[in-house]
Amino acid sequence: MNPLNPEKALSVAQQLWVEQTLSSLSMKDKIGHLLMPWLRDDDTEKWGAMIREYHLGSVFISPRAATKTRSFIAALQEQAAIPLLVAADMEQGYACEETPSEFDLRLSFPYQLACGSANRSDLMEVKGQALARNARSVGIHWTFSPSIDLLVNLNNPETNVRALSENPQVVDTLARSYLRGVQGDGLLAATCKHFPGAGVDDRDQHLCTSIMPYSVDQWEESYGKVWRSLIASGVATIMPGHIAFPAWENLSHAPLSALPATLSYSQMNDLLREKLGFKGLIVSDAAPMVGLASRVVKPRMALEFILAGGDTYLFSEPEQDFPALLAAVKSGELTEERVDASVRRILELKARLELFVVQTILPPTDHERAAWKKAAADIAEDAICLHRNDGALPVDLAPGARVATITIFWKEAGQRCPPLTAVDEELQARGYEVEHFDNPDHEALARIAGEFDKVFVNIESIGHSIMGVTRLIGHMAMSFWRGFWTDHPGKVVFTSFGSPGVFYEMPHLPNMLSAFSPDLHMQRAAVRVWMGETTAHSRSPVHIPYITEGDGAQTPKVLGQSNLPAEIKAE
Repeated sequence: MNPLNPEKALSVAQQLWVEQTLSSLSMKDKIGHLLMPWLRDDDTEKWGAMIREYHLGSVFISPRAATKTRSFIAALQEQAAIPLLVAADMEQGYACEETPSEFDLRLSFPYQLACGSANRSDLMEVKGQALARNARSVGIHWTFSPSIDLLVNLNNPETNVRALSENPQVVDTLARSYLRGVQGDGLLAATCKHFPGAGVDDRDQHLCTSIMPYSVDQWEESYGKVWRSLIASGVATIMPGHIAFPAWENLSHAPLSALPATLSYSQMNDLLREKLGFKGLIVSDAAPMVGLASRVVKPRMALEFILAGGDTYLFSEPEQDFPALLAAVKSGELTEERVDASVRRILELKARLELFVVQTILPPTDHERAAWKKAAADIAEDAICLHRNDGALPVDLAPGARVATITIFWKEAGQRCPPLTAVDEELQARGYEVEHFDNPDHEALARIAGEFDKVFVNIESIGHSIMGVTRLIGHMAMSFWRGFWTDHPGKVVFTSFGSPGVFYEMPHLPNMLSAFSPDLHMQRAAVRVWMGETTAHSRSPVHIPYITEGDGAQTPKVLGQSNLPAEIKAE
């Protein structure tokens, strides 16, 4: 089952609706169908006026609590002559609780890299099913997931924890399972991204046109295999990135001259449509990103994307883009035939989603919610990766012991780094006296290590939280000055709730535990590993130089540690 597969023929009713609708559209209606603005607030009067004025065919929203999302979308749909496609970026799922926090919405499941570490196809399918049911029950039809990028380079800031693995086979298997869950019942359209593939360059397409540096043959044997597989599995839509592929464009000698996929006719048509055979809808990555905006003058951005072969222009500014596209049609630069080809693909997706039929998708039941939460917890349980252990794990603490939890995180990331509150709650529930510290300096850390019975240092280095950054920065690095743990062997436990790349930055740490994600399920799973209630596996979804087994991994030697004076040992 995959009724959203663009290779499959429409039903008679669906085909009739597409033909009748397309023939009834004015050119203004057609142009409006190519544009997808981001509705950043809840002002339904403002957005309703935009929908009517520019004849919009789709909109992008940020998910809210279930009731609020449902009423917001319903109000928008009342303003549209033709049902709107409503899209959202839901890479971690959509919790769809009535009164969730922002982080519950974004992190109902662990990050992709945790899912790749768990490597459970069955649970990935459940993750997809949960997203489809939750999203469609509030009126969302389209998710911009999964990311099928390969984390070849740990320093790639865009991919990082959003990737499943560096291994094409793992990414292929897990992404296909997820796709079955998302599209299997025809409720939600999935989007594979970011074509032709991110994760090799160490730069961020939010800040520049990043580069796919592989030869065509190298790409075919890695990324190409994954793209072919997901297209054959029937993914409904694909998102090209602001990523250049110089080798494909015969520009390996001048890579900065190669256009990003979002502006490249050769990539979107010759490679994606002709060579790979994709027949579905192509949606751009976000238009304001510098990877696109630096390559074309702003008034022509939407037009150049459509001329290059794209269908839906994401984060459009209709006030500018609508008249620019309309003028291009009147001048003959943009043909009606080209417009109709994209509008047809958009209408076909609406038809496959049955948007022309009055539907009532009931909210998930308590039983369904419980099953999905268990699946998320099981992913977290299976994802924890132990890279090194100096004997600090599992911990051996007497009841009532004094425990310090320390979160090291990017202050600049603000609310994009969820607080690690569940860790404290879980330790307190086990009878320990817990005191929490955020970003203490190295002098405070030295004091804490001496005063507490156990110290858990938890690092939130989350790629994509600050554009262009994966490395430890500023206060994060300063926290570790003077090696406070060396004088307290076996007392301090280090866990990354984000990129495992922090252990490449700090290969000297005596123990290393990767949790890959700061969601509540992963926090609880980490505590269970700390306490020895469950064990962590030793495989990693990505290669970490000097840390991963088989790469000469070893525990750094610390001079004099075994000969510390007794009074220091006693601390």
